Amino acid sequence: MEEGPGDILVFLSGQEEIESIEGLVHENLKKLHEANQKLLIYPLFSSLPSEKQMKVFTPAPDGFGKVTLATNIAEISVTIPGVKYVIDPGLVEVCNYSPDSGIESLIVVKTSKAQALQRR
Repeated sequence: MEEGPGDILVFLSGQEEIESIEGLVHENLKKLHEANQKLLIYPLFSSLPSEKQMKVFTPAPDGFGKVTLATNIAEISVTIPGVKYVIDPGLVEVCNYSPDSGIESLIVVKTSKAQALQRR
């Protein structure tokens, strides 16, 4: 609210975190004065239907700000117009295979230096 105009891109580790943060942002927006509630929130993750993914590329209407909550899908070959601020906690979800159990699972790890540079 105190920064200049420009859209925000927030990197998060996965779909569950994105959906949780999206809910928190909507909850907290309701607590603000009506004039400060002009913020559009768009999730962006790989299993999101493509028509919903495409919404992040549309500019926000005049007087509105736009926040894109994205996984690392947004760090490679995707440029979201209007982004002025990037928030990056430095975490990413990766697939991990355990040869002992034979099970694949998603774990959260720190981003590599190359990923961090790509995100700015």
